[in-house]
This record gives sequence, C-alpha cells and structure tokens, in this order.
Amino acid sequence: MKPANPQISSPLRQWVTNRLQTHHGRIVLAGVAVLLGYFPFWLLDLLLRALRGSSGMLLATAAALGFWQLWTQRHQLRQMVAPEEDRLLGHGLIVSGIILFPFCLSAFWSQVVICLIILVGIACSCWGVGFFSRYPLPVFLIGLGFFPKPTLVAQMVFQALAPPRILERFMAWSGGLGLQLMGYSVTVEGRDIFLPDGSVTVAWGCNGFDMATTMAVASLVLGLFLKQSRTTVLLMISVGIALALLFNIPRIMLVTIASVYWGEQWFEFWHSSWGGQIFVGVLFTIYYYVVMALVKQPTGQKP
Repeated sequence: MKPANPQISSPLRQWVTNRLQTHHGRIVLAGVAVLLGYFPFWLLDLLLRALRGSSGMLLATAAALGFWQLWTQRHQLRQMVAPEEDRLLGHGLIVSGIILFPFCLSAFWSQVVICLIILVGIACSCWGVGFFSRYPLPVFLIGLGFFPKPTLVAQMVFQALAPPRILERFMAWSGGLGLQLMGYSVTVEGRDIFLPDGSVTVAWGCNGFDMATTMAVASLVLGLFLKQSRTTVLLMISVGIALALLFNIPRIMLVTIASVYWGEQWFEFWHSSWGGQIFVGVLFTIYYYVVMALVKQPTGQKP
C-alpha cells in the first residue's frame, strides 16, 4: 500500500514545523488555530443567515477576494519584516483575542470582532503596521467581510441623517400610487396604505433599505473583482441601490394585496424571506444584465 502523496501535506507540515521553532511562530500558529477552528461555525452561520435574506455570504465573498489578493502578493509579503514594536503589538492582539474568545461565544458579532482582532494581530506581527497602508484594498475587503452587521450600522447612519421614516413614507406613497394605477381605491397616510377592506403599515424592514445595502455591497465586490475604474464601481453601486428600491415598490403592492384580500398564509409567504427571494432572484437577474452592459468592453478592444 502506497502512503498518501507527501507533496500535498509536506509544505503545510513544514510551515507548521517552522512556526513551532520560534516564540513568534508559536503565537501566530495559536491565532491561526483559533481562526481555523471557528471557520466552519462562521460559515454555517452565514449560510443560515443567507437563507433568511441576509447579506452575509456577500460579505464572506468580499473577505475571500481580499485573502485571494493577498495570496497573489505572497512573494512580496515574504520580503516584509515587522519592526520589533509592531511585532510586540501584534502578539498582544493575538494573545488578547485568544484569551477573550471563550467569553464571546454567546454573540455572533463579538466572535467576529475577536477573529478580526486576531487577524490584525497576525498582520502586525508578521509584516508590521505598514502592511495596512501598503495593501489598503485587501485590508478593506477583509474588514468588510468580517465587519459585524454592516446593515445595522448603515441603518443607524441613515436614520441619524435622514428625516424620520422618510423611506417608509416614500414606499407607502409609491405602493399606493401603483395600486391606484391598477384600479384599486387607495388612501395613503404617512406609512399606512388603506384599502376598502383593510390596511397595511410599511415598517422599517419593508422599506427596501436592507436590500439596497446588500446590492451596494454586491456592486462593490463585483466591481473590484472585475477590476473596474472607480467611476464604474460607483455607477454600479448607484444602479444596484436604485434597482433595489425600485423593485421594493411592487413587493409592497403585492404584500398589501395579500394581507387585505388573500389571507394570512399568503401574506406570511410574500412577507417572509422565502417570498422575498423571488423578488431578489428577478432583481439580481436584471442587475446582472445592466452591469454587464456597463462593464462591457467597446467593440474591437482587445482584452
């Protein structure tokens, strides 16, 4: 019987062996072990959130793209050596993250923050603080991918700057206008859409903001992946946000009709993430063709 191919495992075994020979290497290896141990649970949580309509998988894609860009620069990274003070700072962050991690298992966001601290510590101890200014794009993508609940942060910023419930009122008005064009007798008061047989209130979760944020993140990741110019990326983000808000209007109309006329079961279906995935599928399909038209090379231009 032949043993397993040693060429596959030898580089990894050699890397681990080399790390174990130095104090710095042992600390880095401990941090990597925590990250690898948590990775399956992090991925499973993102998958479950994605099934409920979360943008977690898009953020994971951003992080993967950032790590891939660093991998392509691995030969340059090997030439970077961290100053002693940066290495000590990195060691402190790694050890702090390892110590705090068992106490942060009750909340997803705290676990992700600890993992991000360990990653920052590894980068500081291996390549120095200058690594972050030398590779800003991969750092940004990885930070975006590990940032806990970016939609919640965007919501807080939007609500702090915009008039109260402006987006909900706009969606109620737009949905009411659409229903009127379909022949329904509709009255809109603030966030409330009134039909002769019932009414619906447009809450924050139904105003399209979460999907607009998701489309903005998706546009950013796609634009960077396709290596587009800054202007094109901003245009892609604008198109994604506009389409998300536009597609939310017929969803408001459908949920209103389902709530008033079709019964609780159909309302729950279209109001839940399962019904929302239908709109998301159509949205992403149209978005794809619009974006491909934006990034398409002019005729006759060589790649």
